[in-house]
Amino acid sequence: MKQALHFFEQTIKKNRLAHLYLISGPKGSGKSQLVDDVTFLILSQQRTDVSHLKQQIQERKLANVMVIEPEGLVIKKEQILMLQNEFSKTALVSGPRIYIIKSIEKISQGAANSLLKFMEEPQSQKVYGFLLTENIDDVLTTICSRSQIIHLKSINEKDLENELLERNVEERVAILAPYLTKDLEEAILLSENPNFVELINIIEDLIKKWTFPEISYPLYLAEKSAFLTQERDFFKNFLELILLYLLDLVHYKIHQEITYTFLRSDIQIQSDHMEISDIHDLIDQIQTILKHQSYYINLELALEELAHILEQKR
Repeated sequence: MKQALHFFEQTIKKNRLAHLYLISGPKGSGKSQLVDDVTFLILSQQRTDVSHLKQQIQERKLANVMVIEPEGLVIKKEQILMLQNEFSKTALVSGPRIYIIKSIEKISQGAANSLLKFMEEPQSQKVYGFLLTENIDDVLTTICSRSQIIHLKSINEKDLENELLERNVEERVAILAPYLTKDLEEAILLSENPNFVELINIIEDLIKKWTFPEISYPLYLAEKSAFLTQERDFFKNFLELILLYLLDLVHYKIHQEITYTFLRSDIQIQSDHMEISDIHDLIDQIQTILKHQSYYINLELALEELAHILEQKR
Protein backbone atom coordinates (compact mmCIF):
# COMPACT_ATOMS: atom_id res chain seq x y z
CA MET A 1 0.00 0.00 0.00
CA LYS A 2 2.88 2.39 0.77
CA GLN A 3 4.18 2.02 -2.77
CA ALA A 4 0.75 2.87 -4.17
CA LEU A 5 0.45 5.88 -1.83
CA HIS A 6 3.86 7.11 -2.98
CA PHE A 7 2.64 6.82 -6.59
CA PHE A 8 -0.38 9.01 -5.79
CA GLU A 9 1.76 11.54 -3.89
CA GLN A 10 3.99 12.00 -6.93
CA THR A 11 1.05 12.05 -9.34
CA ILE A 12 -0.76 14.76 -7.35
CA LYS A 13 2.46 16.73 -6.97
CA LYS A 14 2.92 16.73 -10.75
CA ASN A 15 -0.78 17.54 -11.31
CA ARG A 16 -1.29 14.35 -13.32
CA LEU A 17 -4.13 12.78 -11.35
CA ALA A 18 -6.53 10.81 -13.55
CA HIS A 19 -10.28 11.08 -13.03
CA LEU A 20 -10.99 7.37 -12.49
CA TYR A 21 -8.96 4.72 -10.65
CA LEU A 22 -9.82 1.07 -10.20
CA ILE A 23 -8.07 -0.26 -7.09
CA SER A 24 -7.89 -4.04 -6.93
CA GLY A 25 -6.64 -6.15 -4.07
CA PRO A 26 -7.61 -8.94 -1.67
CA LYS A 27 -9.41 -8.27 1.61
CA GLY A 28 -6.93 -6.71 4.01
CA SER A 29 -4.73 -5.13 1.33
CA GLY A 30 -5.63 -1.62 2.51
CA LYS A 31 -7.80 -0.39 -0.37
CA SER A 32 -10.09 1.76 1.76
CA GLN A 33 -7.22 3.21 3.77
CA LEU A 34 -5.33 4.06 0.58
CA VAL A 35 -8.34 5.92 -0.81
CA ASP A 36 -8.80 7.83 2.46
CA ASP A 37 -5.13 8.85 2.37
CA VAL A 38 -5.35 9.93 -1.28
CA THR A 39 -8.57 11.84 -0.54
CA PHE A 40 -6.69 13.72 2.17
CA LEU A 41 -3.88 14.56 -0.27
CA ILE A 42 -6.34 15.89 -2.84
CA LEU A 43 -8.48 17.96 -0.48
CA SER A 44 -5.60 19.33 1.60
CA GLN A 45 -4.09 21.08 -1.42
CA GLN A 46 -6.52 23.99 -1.21
CA ARG A 47 -6.86 24.17 2.59
CA THR A 48 -4.82 26.12 5.08
CA ASP A 49 -6.22 24.25 8.09
CA VAL A 50 -6.19 20.44 7.77
CA SER A 51 -6.12 19.60 11.48
CA HIS A 52 -9.48 17.81 11.40
CA LEU A 53 -9.53 16.79 7.75
CA LYS A 54 -8.41 13.17 8.22
CA GLN A 55 -11.03 12.56 10.88
CA GLN A 56 -13.73 14.14 8.72
CA ILE A 57 -12.75 11.85 5.84
CA GLN A 58 -12.80 8.75 8.03
CA GLU A 59 -16.18 9.66 9.53
CA ARG A 60 -17.63 10.61 6.11
CA LYS A 61 -18.52 14.11 7.25
CA LEU A 62 -17.44 16.00 4.13
CA ALA A 63 -19.79 17.20 1.41
CA ASN A 64 -16.88 16.79 -1.03
CA VAL A 65 -16.78 13.02 -0.51
CA MET A 66 -19.45 10.43 -1.28
CA VAL A 67 -19.19 6.69 -0.65
CA ILE A 68 -21.38 4.15 -2.42
CA GLU A 69 -21.73 0.49 -1.45
CA PRO A 70 -23.98 -2.24 -2.86
CA GLU A 71 -27.59 -2.12 -1.71
CA GLY A 72 -28.31 -5.79 -1.18
CA LEU A 73 -26.50 -7.69 -3.93
CA VAL A 74 -25.93 -4.87 -6.44
CA ILE A 75 -25.06 -1.23 -6.92
CA LYS A 76 -28.20 0.24 -8.45
CA LYS A 77 -28.67 2.84 -11.14
CA GLU A 78 -30.56 5.02 -8.63
CA GLN A 79 -27.42 5.24 -6.47
CA ILE A 80 -25.36 6.55 -9.39
CA LEU A 81 -28.08 9.02 -10.35
CA MET A 82 -28.07 10.28 -6.74
CA LEU A 83 -24.29 10.73 -7.00
CA GLN A 84 -24.74 12.59 -10.26
CA ASN A 85 -27.37 14.84 -8.73
CA GLU A 86 -25.31 15.62 -5.62
CA PHE A 87 -22.16 16.41 -7.58
CA SER A 88 -24.03 18.70 -9.98
CA LYS A 89 -24.59 21.14 -7.10
CA THR A 90 -21.26 22.83 -7.75
CA ALA A 91 -22.30 26.16 -6.24
CA LEU A 92 -22.76 24.63 -2.79
CA VAL A 93 -19.35 22.98 -2.46
CA SER A 94 -16.01 24.40 -3.55
CA GLY A 95 -12.94 22.41 -4.53
CA PRO A 96 -12.54 18.88 -5.89
CA ARG A 97 -15.28 16.28 -5.42
CA ILE A 98 -14.45 12.63 -4.72
CA TYR A 99 -16.60 9.53 -4.90
CA ILE A 100 -15.67 6.06 -3.74
CA ILE A 101 -17.55 2.98 -4.94
CA LYS A 102 -16.87 -0.23 -3.03
CA SER A 103 -17.32 -3.69 -4.59
CA ILE A 104 -17.56 -2.17 -8.06
CA GLU A 105 -17.84 -5.68 -9.54
CA LYS A 106 -21.42 -5.70 -8.20
CA ILE A 107 -22.57 -2.72 -10.25
CA SER A 108 -25.52 -3.30 -12.58
CA GLN A 109 -25.17 -2.64 -16.29
CA GLY A 110 -27.55 0.31 -16.09
CA ALA A 111 -25.66 1.82 -13.17
CA ALA A 112 -22.36 1.31 -15.00
CA ASN A 113 -23.65 3.11 -18.09
CA SER A 114 -24.81 6.04 -15.95
CA LEU A 115 -21.44 6.16 -14.18
CA LEU A 116 -19.43 6.25 -17.40
CA LYS A 117 -21.74 8.92 -18.86
CA PHE A 118 -21.29 10.96 -15.66
CA MET A 119 -17.49 10.85 -16.02
CA GLU A 120 -17.68 12.21 -19.56
CA GLU A 121 -19.71 15.30 -18.65
CA PRO A 122 -17.97 18.71 -18.51
CA GLN A 123 -18.77 19.38 -14.83
CA SER A 124 -16.85 16.23 -13.92
CA GLN A 125 -13.43 17.80 -14.54
CA LYS A 126 -12.88 18.36 -10.83
CA VAL A 127 -14.41 15.03 -9.87
CA TYR A 128 -12.23 12.03 -9.00
CA GLY A 129 -13.53 8.49 -8.73
CA PHE A 130 -12.05 5.51 -6.88
CA LEU A 131 -13.54 2.11 -7.58
CA LEU A 132 -12.63 -0.73 -5.21
CA THR A 133 -12.76 -4.46 -5.89
CA GLU A 134 -11.50 -7.76 -4.52
CA ASN A 135 -12.35 -9.52 -7.81
CA ILE A 136 -11.07 -7.55 -10.78
CA ASP A 137 -11.96 -10.39 -13.17
CA ASP A 138 -15.63 -9.73 -12.39
CA VAL A 139 -15.46 -5.98 -13.13
CA LEU A 140 -17.16 -4.90 -16.36
CA THR A 141 -14.73 -4.49 -19.25
CA THR A 142 -16.13 -1.03 -20.03
CA ILE A 143 -15.15 0.13 -16.54
CA CYS A 144 -11.69 -1.47 -16.60
CA SER A 145 -10.91 0.07 -19.98
CA ARG A 146 -11.66 3.61 -18.76
CA SER A 147 -9.88 3.34 -15.43
CA GLN A 148 -6.29 3.51 -14.32
CA ILE A 149 -5.81 0.22 -12.51
CA ILE A 150 -3.85 -0.07 -9.27
CA HIS A 151 -3.14 -3.56 -7.89
CA LEU A 152 -2.51 -3.99 -4.17
CA LYS A 153 -1.02 -7.07 -2.55
CA SER A 154 -2.24 -8.63 0.66
CA ILE A 155 -0.51 -7.10 3.67
CA ASN A 156 1.59 -9.43 5.86
CA GLU A 157 1.62 -9.53 9.65
CA LYS A 158 4.77 -7.48 10.08
CA ASP A 159 3.67 -4.75 7.69
CA LEU A 160 0.30 -4.53 9.42
CA GLU A 161 2.00 -4.41 12.82
CA ASN A 162 4.15 -1.50 11.65
CA GLU A 163 1.06 0.30 10.28
CA LEU A 164 -0.62 -0.05 13.67
CA LEU A 165 2.47 1.10 15.57
CA GLU A 166 2.65 4.18 13.35
CA ARG A 167 -0.90 4.93 14.49
CA ASN A 168 0.23 4.75 18.14
CA VAL A 169 -1.53 1.45 18.81
CA GLU A 170 -0.26 -0.30 21.95
CA GLU A 171 2.62 -2.65 21.11
CA ARG A 172 0.97 -5.85 22.37
CA VAL A 173 -2.18 -5.14 20.36
CA ALA A 174 -0.19 -4.17 17.25
CA ILE A 175 1.73 -7.46 17.45
CA LEU A 176 -1.27 -9.76 17.93
CA ALA A 177 -4.12 -8.16 15.96
CA PRO A 178 -2.56 -8.99 12.54
CA TYR A 179 -2.87 -12.70 13.35
CA LEU A 180 -6.64 -12.37 13.69
CA THR A 181 -7.25 -10.12 10.67
CA LYS A 182 -5.24 -8.89 7.69
CA ASP A 183 -7.61 -5.96 7.21
CA LEU A 184 -6.19 -2.67 8.50
CA GLU A 185 -9.61 -1.21 9.30
CA GLU A 186 -10.62 -4.32 11.26
CA ALA A 187 -7.27 -4.32 13.07
CA ILE A 188 -7.77 -0.70 14.09
CA LEU A 189 -11.26 -1.53 15.39
CA LEU A 190 -9.75 -4.40 17.40
CA SER A 191 -7.15 -2.05 18.86
CA GLU A 192 -9.92 0.30 19.99
CA ASN A 193 -11.94 -2.51 21.57
CA PRO A 194 -11.30 -2.65 25.35
CA ASN A 195 -12.44 -6.29 25.37
CA PHE A 196 -9.61 -7.23 23.01
CA VAL A 197 -7.07 -5.49 25.26
CA GLU A 198 -8.52 -7.34 28.26
CA LEU A 199 -8.26 -10.61 26.30
CA ILE A 200 -4.54 -10.01 25.87
CA ASN A 201 -4.27 -9.23 29.58
CA ILE A 202 -5.86 -12.59 30.44
CA ILE A 203 -3.54 -14.50 28.11
CA GLU A 204 -0.51 -12.73 29.54
CA ASP A 205 -1.76 -13.46 33.06
CA LEU A 206 -2.25 -17.15 32.20
CA ILE A 207 1.29 -17.37 30.88
CA LYS A 208 2.83 -15.70 33.91
CA LYS A 209 0.91 -18.07 36.22
CA TRP A 210 2.38 -21.11 34.41
CA THR A 211 5.23 -21.54 36.90
CA PHE A 212 2.93 -21.19 39.95
CA PRO A 213 1.24 -24.60 40.25
CA GLU A 214 -0.54 -23.53 43.44
CA ILE A 215 -2.72 -21.30 41.21
CA SER A 216 -5.44 -23.45 39.68
CA TYR A 217 -6.08 -22.88 35.98
CA PRO A 218 -9.61 -24.37 36.15
CA LEU A 219 -10.52 -21.98 38.97
CA TYR A 220 -8.84 -19.00 37.28
CA LEU A 221 -10.56 -19.58 33.93
CA ALA A 222 -13.88 -20.28 35.64
CA GLU A 223 -13.66 -16.78 37.11
CA LYS A 224 -13.13 -15.40 33.58
CA SER A 225 -15.69 -17.63 31.87
CA ALA A 226 -18.40 -14.97 31.47
CA PHE A 227 -15.93 -12.69 29.71
CA LEU A 228 -14.24 -15.32 27.51
CA THR A 229 -17.45 -17.03 26.38
CA GLN A 230 -19.48 -13.91 25.57
CA GLU A 231 -19.28 -14.64 21.80
CA ARG A 232 -18.16 -17.65 19.77
CA ASP A 233 -15.84 -15.54 17.58
CA PHE A 234 -14.34 -13.94 20.68
CA PHE A 235 -13.65 -17.36 22.21
CA LYS A 236 -12.08 -18.49 18.92
CA ASN A 237 -9.79 -15.46 19.03
CA PHE A 238 -8.76 -16.50 22.53
CA LEU A 239 -7.92 -20.03 21.37
CA GLU A 240 -6.05 -18.75 18.30
CA LEU A 241 -3.88 -16.44 20.41
CA ILE A 242 -3.14 -19.29 22.86
CA LEU A 243 -2.07 -21.42 19.89
CA LEU A 244 0.13 -18.61 18.64
CA TYR A 245 1.91 -18.55 21.99
CA LEU A 246 2.43 -22.33 22.00
CA LEU A 247 3.93 -22.08 18.52
CA ASP A 248 6.35 -19.53 19.95
CA LEU A 249 7.52 -22.15 22.45
CA VAL A 250 8.37 -24.41 19.53
CA HIS A 251 9.96 -21.61 17.52
CA TYR A 252 12.15 -20.63 20.45
CA LYS A 253 13.42 -24.20 20.80
CA ILE A 254 14.47 -24.32 17.15
CA HIS A 255 15.89 -20.77 17.18
CA GLN A 256 13.23 -19.17 15.01
CA GLU A 257 11.60 -15.76 15.36
CA ILE A 258 8.82 -15.52 17.95
CA THR A 259 5.63 -13.45 17.87
CA TYR A 260 5.10 -12.70 21.58
CA THR A 261 8.26 -10.64 21.84
CA PHE A 262 6.88 -8.83 24.89
CA LEU A 263 6.84 -12.20 26.72
CA ARG A 264 10.29 -13.37 25.63
CA SER A 265 11.52 -14.17 29.17
CA ASP A 266 8.43 -16.30 29.90
CA ILE A 267 8.83 -18.10 26.59
CA GLN A 268 12.44 -18.85 27.41
CA ILE A 269 11.54 -20.36 30.81
CA GLN A 270 8.58 -22.43 29.59
CA SER A 271 10.26 -23.62 26.42
CA ASP A 272 13.30 -24.81 28.37
CA HIS A 273 11.11 -26.76 30.82
CA MET A 274 8.82 -28.45 28.28
CA GLU A 275 9.51 -31.26 25.86
CA ILE A 276 8.67 -30.40 22.29
CA SER A 277 6.39 -33.47 22.13
CA ASP A 278 4.33 -32.05 25.04
CA ILE A 279 4.03 -28.70 23.31
CA HIS A 280 2.86 -30.39 20.11
CA ASP A 281 0.36 -32.43 22.11
CA LEU A 282 -1.03 -29.22 23.63
CA ILE A 283 -1.28 -27.65 20.20
CA ASP A 284 -3.17 -30.67 18.83
CA GLN A 285 -5.66 -30.68 21.72
CA ILE A 286 -6.38 -26.96 21.45
CA GLN A 287 -6.75 -27.22 17.67
CA THR A 288 -9.35 -29.92 18.30
CA ILE A 289 -11.29 -27.59 20.61
CA LEU A 290 -11.03 -24.86 17.98
CA LYS A 291 -12.30 -27.21 15.27
CA HIS A 292 -15.28 -28.19 17.43
CA GLN A 293 -16.42 -24.55 17.49
CA SER A 294 -17.78 -25.05 13.99
CA TYR A 295 -20.23 -27.55 15.51
CA TYR A 296 -21.42 -24.94 18.04
CA ILE A 297 -20.46 -26.92 21.13
CA ASN A 298 -21.09 -25.35 24.52
CA LEU A 299 -18.49 -22.62 25.10
CA GLU A 300 -18.41 -23.04 28.88
CA LEU A 301 -17.64 -26.76 28.49
CA ALA A 302 -14.97 -25.96 25.89
CA LEU A 303 -13.31 -23.47 28.25
CA GLU A 304 -13.43 -26.00 31.09
CA GLU A 305 -11.80 -28.59 28.83
CA LEU A 306 -9.08 -26.09 27.89
CA ALA A 307 -8.40 -25.31 31.55
CA HIS A 308 -7.87 -28.98 32.42
CA ILE A 309 -5.64 -29.56 29.37
CA LEU A 310 -3.41 -26.65 30.35
CA GLU A 311 -3.37 -27.77 34.00
CA GLN A 312 -2.18 -31.28 33.08
CA LYS A 313 0.79 -29.97 31.05
CA ARG A 314 2.22 -27.64 33.69
